[in-house]
Amino acid sequence: MIKLIGLNHKSAPIDVRSKFVFCEEDIKRFVPMLKEKGMLGAVVLSTCNRTEIYVEFDSSKGKPNFEAFENTLFEYRKADKELMTYFYKKSHDDVVRHLFHVVSGLDSMALGEYQIVGQVKDAFNVCENNKLVSPILKRLFTKAFEAGKKVRTDTNIGLGAVSISYAAVNLANTLFNNLSSQPVLLIGAGQTSELTIQNLVKKGCNQFTIVNRTFDNAVEMAKKHNAKAEEMSKIDELLLNNNIVIASTASKKALITREMVEKAMEKRNYKELFFVDLSVPRNIATDVIEVDNVHVFDIDDLSNVVDATFEKRRAEVCAAEEIIEEAVIDFGNWVHTRNLIPIFQNICKYFHGINKAEMEDYAKAQKIELPKAFADQITNKLIHNMITNVKTLTENGKKREYIPLVNQLFNQN
Repeated sequence: MIKLIGLNHKSAPIDVRSKFVFCEEDIKRFVPMLKEKGMLGAVVLSTCNRTEIYVEFDSSKGKPNFEAFENTLFEYRKADKELMTYFYKKSHDDVVRHLFHVVSGLDSMALGEYQIVGQVKDAFNVCENNKLVSPILKRLFTKAFEAGKKVRTDTNIGLGAVSISYAAVNLANTLFNNLSSQPVLLIGAGQTSELTIQNLVKKGCNQFTIVNRTFDNAVEMAKKHNAKAEEMSKIDELLLNNNIVIASTASKKALITREMVEKAMEKRNYKELFFVDLSVPRNIATDVIEVDNVHVFDIDDLSNVVDATFEKRRAEVCAAEEIIEEAVIDFGNWVHTRNLIPIFQNICKYFHGINKAEMEDYAKAQKIELPKAFADQITNKLIHNMITNVKTLTENGKKREYIPLVNQLFNQN
């Protein structure tokens, strides 16, 4: 049985999402705690817009303890249980459908954006590499990547895809008449910063400074874009000469404080300073916006900018939904058929056991041996016919009430 608990940009504000961000080390500590509570495996997806935990319960041990699952999450994050109102919960086919939507970009703030595919793959790889994924979850995520690829191949949902970084650049463009003349400070050297630079270049920008906690990463990105790289410790100084600051790091605390900005603005003679914070948790303190001539926008503020660009692609949603529904049905059929594997194993064991016993009895009685190939051919034909009948009777495992009875017929214990 698979289950999902999660929250995203539609269900929870950034302050709530910030409390449930998971880094790789968190995942490696948290998922084993779930397995101790009877879960077979889990995948934790944590981005700036969502945190979702996909788990498989061991249904053979009785009714799954969903409450233990939820309590473990809140205890690990030391969060108030009242925040549960911001979470959504899904089971069975609804989990499958939701994940396929996520990977296809249909559940993103920027409809059809592709960055989510890499984020989901990274989340899955972290859990798989640390042996935290169960076989059903592995199959689920593999099929999700296939469904997402088919959606993007067979529809125009990602045509000219808009990303959050694109929205951030467009927002900056509305404030400044000519972005090409504006020096830009990028805090962070990850994929989001990479996309941000690409979008800024399209708008004519050519003055970039990149800072990052790992200076070598800043240097590497700067070389690619003819930009400057500086140490993170120089942010105070860099605020003096850069009019646009775009932050996207995994820091769990604010990198820019009101005090820093107040000092910088005084030296800037209160020339306008524009901040876009694409990070969760925030990299820019919330009270920075109170400083005169300072504009601060976080990732939730970008939703209106994003929505205005999507009308051309909304028509593709129906076509994408059809592909996803077909994939959901296929995965469901695989799960149900998987329930029949113990029966198929017992059928094979049952008939091969009869085959062996009868061959031995015949050889003793008649003093001759039957051709083994002939006996095996008859046995395999009986097995094939029996398995076909079981599939038909149970509707490929969907009628689970028949499974114990059928299994008992061929169980030799």
